[in-house]
Amino acid sequence: MITIIATALLSMATMKGDAMDTARKAFNNCMIETHNAAVTEKASPSDFIKTSDAACPTQRAAYKEILVKSERSYGSSPAEAEKFATEEIQMIVDSVVASFNENVENGAKLTPEK
Repeated sequence: MITIIATALLSMATMKGDAMDTARKAFNNCMIETHNAAVTEKASPSDFIKTSDAACPTQRAAYKEILVKSERSYGSSPAEAEKFATEEIQMIVDSVVASFNENVENGAKLTPEK
């Protein structure tokens, strides 16, 4: 009986994590596509920063929404949850911008997550 309950709880945790991971991957992959297009175009680093700040609005909003809901479920205030979500999104953006700055000269592209 305990095994069945533990299995059910783990399954539910996996499903919840999958939605967040799916949203994160969608946003990250969209940012990677933005990176790769900018590398191909040989965009300037300053132009890419502007592009990256506005890129992937649908995926960004979906990921932020699920992050906020998750944080709220742990008892965070709305302001704390928004701040956390904004920081998590910015870490992805910053990572892609750093990669762009390294890759633009040699034309290297990032590989999307599967």
